[in-house]
Amino acid sequence: FGSSFNISQCCHPLCPRCALLVIHCKMASDMEKEAIRLDWLTKYEKAAQADTWGQVVEAQEDYQRLASNIASTQGAPHIASRDKDLMQKLGLCLAARIQALKTLNETITSTDMKALEPVFKVLFTTQDLASFPLESHKFSSAHLVKPSVGGGEVIFEGEDTSGWQQQQAVLKNVVGTVVSLRIDRIGLKDAQDYIDPFMTILVADPRTNLLDTHDTPIARERTATHLSFNHEVHLNISLEDMEREQAAIFFEFKHYKPKKKKVSTRCWAFMELSELKRDEEMVLEIYHKPTDLRKKSIKLHSEKTLYLHLYATFVHS
Repeated sequence: FGSSFNISQCCHPLCPRCALLVIHCKMASDMEKEAIRLDWLTKYEKAAQADTWGQVVEAQEDYQRLASNIASTQGAPHIASRDKDLMQKLGLCLAARIQALKTLNETITSTDMKALEPVFKVLFTTQDLASFPLESHKFSSAHLVKPSVGGGEVIFEGEDTSGWQQQQAVLKNVVGTVVSLRIDRIGLKDAQDYIDPFMTILVADPRTNLLDTHDTPIARERTATHLSFNHEVHLNISLEDMEREQAAIFFEFKHYKPKKKKVSTRCWAFMELSELKRDEEMVLEIYHKPTDLRKKSIKLHSEKTLYLHLYATFVHS
């Protein structure tokens, strides 16, 4: 590709250079996840053994470290929906056992914890897991261990514990499938010209009622034709409720205009729920302002092959 090539510099969604770079990144990510899986499996086996031998303090400490590592990794990019789901349940099981060891209330036992071994073995792999080995009533009310910070082990670069807290709040409040959208980047021919650019995500029904809204932070990086956000938002409405409301998801690109001293919408995109694909890149056309929540007045923002790129994951609350 050349040492200076950056995927965000490319304007074509099917570019072969980008495809090869994505494959390379995926291979590196897969190797990293395999290293994490083996590390977690080793830590789990150590903790479960201490638990079986009645070494209460050691078991608590080992479970605590492992639960914190898992929480630190939950918001990392490129983790599939199934693995996010399993990590959430594992974190709850570990937290429940820590509490059981402290209170001597055997809601979840050392034998239960031994049953989690197959889950750690299939995590981040393509192997199937017939069902989660423990019934949800054993762990669903537990309070999760927070992510590692400071001297702790934070596995992926750029993780944000506030994102983890937001995800956990949504998982507690939303009943059904929680949809998380990672806004990757948007292509604009004048990407360098915008001041404090950010994205607003809207969920609206056919009557234009807003069901949920989110703002991303200001873009992290920019090139001549792209602004990169790499930010994940967790929708406060379940997939099932969006389907019942026949909702659509809208994306507004906004920036600050110092002369007018206001934030302005430059362009927008939208997707129907039928276009929402979990664990796949989604590429959306960009339309000229103003945003039309009725989707009747639609005009392409540019003739150039520039798009909005995003990913979705689903976790069951």
